[in-house]
Amino acid sequence: MTMHAAIRNAIRERPEAAIIVALFATLAMIYSLVTPIFEASDEISHYPVIQHITTTGRLPVQQPGVETLWEQEGSQPPLYYLLGAGLTFWIDTSDLEEVRWRNPHAKLGIPLDPDNKNMVIHTGAEAWPWHGTVLAVHLIRFFSVALGTASVALIYTLARDVWPDRRWVAALSAALAAFNPMFLFITGSVNNDNLTVLLSTWVVLLVVRIVKEGITTRRAATLAVVAALATITKISGLTLLPLIGLGLLIHALRTGEWRKTIYTGLGLVAAWLVLGSWWYIRNLVLYGELLGLKTHVAIAGGRDVGLWEVISREWYGFWVSYWALFGAVNILADPVVYNFYGAVSWLAAGGLVWWLIQKARAKAWNDLLLPGLLGAQALITLAGVIRWTLVTYASQGRLMFPAIGAISALMAQGLLSWIPRRWRAGGAALVGLPMLIVAAITPFRYIAPTYAPPPTVTEIPEDAIPVGARFGNLELVAVETESVTVEEGGRVPVTLYLRASEPIEEMISLYLHALGRGFAEIGKIDTIPGAGTLPSTYMQPGVIIRDTYLLELDPEFDAPTAVRVLIGAWIPETGEVLTPVTPDGTEIGSVIVEAGVAYPRGLEGCEGVVPEGATPGATIGGFAQLWLSEPQTTYHAGEVLPVILYWDRTGETPVDWTVFVHLVDEAGNIITQADGPPLNGDYPTSLWRRPCQVEDVHILQLPDDLPPGIYHIRVGLYDANDPAYTRAPALASDGSPYPDNAVPAGTIRVVER
Repeated sequence: MTMHAAIRNAIRERPEAAIIVALFATLAMIYSLVTPIFEASDEISHYPVIQHITTTGRLPVQQPGVETLWEQEGSQPPLYYLLGAGLTFWIDTSDLEEVRWRNPHAKLGIPLDPDNKNMVIHTGAEAWPWHGTVLAVHLIRFFSVALGTASVALIYTLARDVWPDRRWVAALSAALAAFNPMFLFITGSVNNDNLTVLLSTWVVLLVVRIVKEGITTRRAATLAVVAALATITKISGLTLLPLIGLGLLIHALRTGEWRKTIYTGLGLVAAWLVLGSWWYIRNLVLYGELLGLKTHVAIAGGRDVGLWEVISREWYGFWVSYWALFGAVNILADPVVYNFYGAVSWLAAGGLVWWLIQKARAKAWNDLLLPGLLGAQALITLAGVIRWTLVTYASQGRLMFPAIGAISALMAQGLLSWIPRRWRAGGAALVGLPMLIVAAITPFRYIAPTYAPPPTVTEIPEDAIPVGARFGNLELVAVETESVTVEEGGRVPVTLYLRASEPIEEMISLYLHALGRGFAEIGKIDTIPGAGTLPSTYMQPGVIIRDTYLLELDPEFDAPTAVRVLIGAWIPETGEVLTPVTPDGTEIGSVIVEAGVAYPRGLEGCEGVVPEGATPGATIGGFAQLWLSEPQTTYHAGEVLPVILYWDRTGETPVDWTVFVHLVDEAGNIITQADGPPLNGDYPTSLWRRPCQVEDVHILQLPDDLPPGIYHIRVGLYDANDPAYTRAPALASDGSPYPDNAVPAGTIRVVER
């Protein structure tokens, strides 16, 4: 049976098949239209291979170290690209590099960062009516949708062949593939996986029919041609050969038709020699290797990692990216979506194991033969992906899609094994309908919003901080922060209000640096406006945009600390850092705003700071506990006297209190003092939001003419913003107040030199 006949029969045989196929085609088309150009996985490199063929008439020649638009994808077998070139050769795509405008700050493979997810900067060139590169990409995407639609029909047919008496297993098999958001996402893109999936599913169907019904001339010839084409679509097509060999061996053992089996094998070799060998010979001539994989890895980047490390560290991301991980491996769905797919996966696996146990107990080995072929394909494909992942960064579940037909069929059988036969239609709907809903929502909830331009505003919120700083013609009108409480590795929200005061002729990038103790950098973001979506040259003069970021802090730094954000700009092309100025041109120095407070991660970093020798000094203001460390007792005039205080929060205070450290004589006269906020202002008391011990050092400079004698250290807190310099109440451990709210912190003797 031809592929066309198989698809026609699948659609005509059962209405549910036609409905699933039609829904898939519709959804895949929506995904292709919603996903911006070059934002689908690797499309940014796949399409340039096609464009190179249409403009030069030749396949790319890979040269490690030489930068190309197609990058490592030029090492891939060419059939998909040749077909794409045949569809678009008539289109002028000289605007490719203009459309393929890379975002210099793109965060590829970082799904938890909310900004700069776009690989490409998108402009009005992508709007309807399409032309040039945009038209070519959309036409090839539509071709991919057609390939995916045929694949779904074949998946239904495959499951019907394996379980002919289980109608709803076939329907659910098709639904598990058709309503997989990641499969829809890839199907709606320029990607050679789409042809690989179709050819692989077709090969598996043919192998199943050979085992089930025998070898016919037409079936053997079709298998030979399809398998050969698969090997020049993607290297993973070679993983079909062990499956074909297994199927032919099973057929020969069951029927004794060794001669026919051998002839079929020879036909496969002949078809490959005619259709596929030329590309492998080309690899041998150009690169000195048949597969070209070393060249591919040299360009893509290799790695040396162990099997257990890959499995233990990357299995979850691999599983997630089988179902829903979009963009440049950086757009996640909501957690509930993965909970749903997790439940489906576990129920399918458990049901399949239970079904296998039942068949084994009944010794119904023949019933396991065809499902075993599906399992073999899934395992062979998985082995190939793991092997590839060990040499390069490729831990993506979508690489299992050549076996999506086998995987979906086995999952469907496992899921429906839990359900009595008479209720299986409802069981299939119970899984399929939620999958359809998630698949339909995904483009509009997760994909499209990621690439949306920033919102514009006409008024600045009252609680935003006015700035009025200009970086060239880019004006930072105001900044909005939330004074959050975070831990190391946490995220600090910062919203910028930006506008172009005049048309901007050069690309301007922004930087947001989180600053901790001593203004040390503890996190940063580099971006263009709009979180990566709006280049400054496209900003409309006078229009204010609201540009929000979640600034991730480093995993380790000195904490607790106030978090400040330094905001600036530079020109990437020249590296020139732009000095902020007022509208009249006056330099205003750095733009720094307060953003909250950061604490150590966990309790450990907030405990054990107070040494064992420290003595409880006082409870101050109802919000602080003070411990004291005894200073050395003897000093000379002119020396420095470090006074080490230890603080912990016991309550809240809205006031930023100032620490006073006074050295007084026997009469109570202040000889010298070292007043200042705790930790030199890096941890103001209004930000003491959780118990956390800190060491606070103040340095007393002894006067050069200080007479010998006995002197006393007194410490406490006062409100520097209060004209009366009101001191916070200081209580001893027995609850009695200290005179003048000054806590005795030690006595020293000054002696002659």
